[in-house]
Amino acid sequence: MQQHTDRHLQGEGVRGRGAAPGHRPPPTSEAATADPPVPRPPVLPADPAAPRPPVMPGGPVAVTRAAPSRPAARPATPPGPGSEVWVREVLARYWGVAGPVVRPLLVDGAAPLSHTAGLWRTLEPGAGRVLKVRLTPEALRPPAFYEVKERIGDHCRSQGVPVGAAIPALDGRAGVHHDGTVSELAPWYDGAPADPADPAQSAAVVHCGLRLRRALDTVPGPLRAALATVPLPLLVEEEDWRAALVDAARLLARAERRGDRWSRLVADALRPAVAAGPLLHDQLGTPGRPPRPPAVIHSDLHPHHFILSPRAGDPAAGTAYAVRAVLDFDNLQVGDPLLDLAWLAEAAGRVTGSVARQRSLTAFLKDAVRLGLLRPGEETLLMPLLMAHSLPVITDIAEDILERGVIGPQWPGYFALLSPERRLGIHRRLALAGRSL
Repeated sequence: MQQHTDRHLQGEGVRGRGAAPGHRPPPTSEAATADPPVPRPPVLPADPAAPRPPVMPGGPVAVTRAAPSRPAARPATPPGPGSEVWVREVLARYWGVAGPVVRPLLVDGAAPLSHTAGLWRTLEPGAGRVLKVRLTPEALRPPAFYEVKERIGDHCRSQGVPVGAAIPALDGRAGVHHDGTVSELAPWYDGAPADPADPAQSAAVVHCGLRLRRALDTVPGPLRAALATVPLPLLVEEEDWRAALVDAARLLARAERRGDRWSRLVADALRPAVAAGPLLHDQLGTPGRPPRPPAVIHSDLHPHHFILSPRAGDPAAGTAYAVRAVLDFDNLQVGDPLLDLAWLAEAAGRVTGSVARQRSLTAFLKDAVRLGLLRPGEETLLMPLLMAHSLPVITDIAEDILERGVIGPQWPGYFALLSPERRLGIHRRLALAGRSL
């Protein structure tokens, strides 16, 4: 389960998808050319039952009259899913957590990068817990998924991989359906999301991620088959990267004709995506490479899904940081295991400093080949696969901004997370590292 905190995860799970059609952030009253709206404090409506002086043609006139009778009170509107009252009710009803103090999780004082979920932390003695509420109907997965996900998590934990565990509800369920949503409760993990710019933290992510990849490769066949029957939600209108690439070229031309801030943001994201087109067609669009057998994959292993804490003086452990939990298995599926390796390669390639970055990528590549997770030569597939995976979401966000007039404050964060420009640079370095093996 994904955990967002003021120290934890800053980006929600992205499986190459964007905001769900029909459930996008509400458009602002300004055109798409405007800057992001500045939040304003709510204006409380006047009490319709409060007595007011009558207004006459000459203005307000003080008169003496009997106070009007108060109209019958309207029934209170039930709290909606994801509200504080609703969260407290769900915790009490399904987990027996009575009267908890709950607070929305924040990242550096702001809402986390998410458009499909609400996250709340319980403030209680001890470490506390985190409730994740899926608020987008299109993002929900069938009830069977949450049980299969927990069983796969159990398998990974039995292999020594610190996969985050769900706290079962009173009736034993891992995910609770209520009011058209799904809620999951998880422990609070001390630590912070990994910073891939730090070589030691990047190394910890890669080391743990490769162990996770090996554990997922050994998921028992019946459990893998059960996961394969669970459908994935469709959260963008066009999921094929080839069609998304055509759309990207069209949207780039439109963005470059406009000069506003949001159009410049779109153009900066789409320009390298379009430039990557020949590479994607060369590496992914040409038959030739032997297909990988389908495997259970996490599919969203970016560094913020690894919660780290400093390791207390244990040089034999191999890394200076311990991974406390790997989070957000919401997009668990049966697919190409190279996708997970691509995310780990990107983590290795985000280290600060040119020399350190090349050293980090070379170490990742050597370890992945040594463990039998990657064949020599497959390193040139990783970044094209990751770019093809995320290109539909980049294009969908661009359409939100340029064509639908939907301005979401989270869009710059998604563009940064999925940057094709960064991935093109990592691809060149991976190819260089591959020649050194």
